[in-house]
Amino acid sequence: MKKCDVCCIAALALLLSAGCGQGPGTGKAPDRAAELQKIDGLRSRFVAAYNSADAAAAAALYTDDAVMLPANEPAVEGRQAIQESLRRELGQGPTKISITPQETEIAGEWAFERGQAVITTTPKGAKDAVELSAKYLVILRRQPDGDWKIHRDMTNLDTPSPQAAGGSQVSKK
Repeated sequence: MKKCDVCCIAALALLLSAGCGQGPGTGKAPDRAAELQKIDGLRSRFVAAYNSADAAAAAALYTDDAVMLPANEPAVEGRQAIQESLRRELGQGPTKISITPQETEIAGEWAFERGQAVITTTPKGAKDAVELSAKYLVILRRQPDGDWKIHRDMTNLDTPSPQAAGGSQVSKK
């Protein structure tokens, strides 16, 4: 290999590696604690929007090309479709969610979070609230402005849904 080729390859490798793990437009690596705080804020905004039955505000936390994989349902692709899915879900009766993250990892412009969720809902016409326990895994993507958004969202129920269980195997409040 010619000396010029080696220098060009080395320069290209240096240029490509220079952007790895840097904050958007800052030229330096982001502070992990600050990034985790941003992710905590995203989670808090999602919980507040969900608990307020504000499907538009919850969907705004997703990327335009996000994919949601709800439990026992087909995939939902795109922010607008996710908003409609959340609108239908939240329109079934008063619903509240609590989320407990168990693991959050950041790798450059991407992050993932795994955790537990408890969803309490009172379906329209029902006398008692139903509590569903679930696991979740989300993949987050850092946006050009430095904020994080949900890019992939997968939920798996620990307890059967009221429809699947015939209403008999879920805990009632």
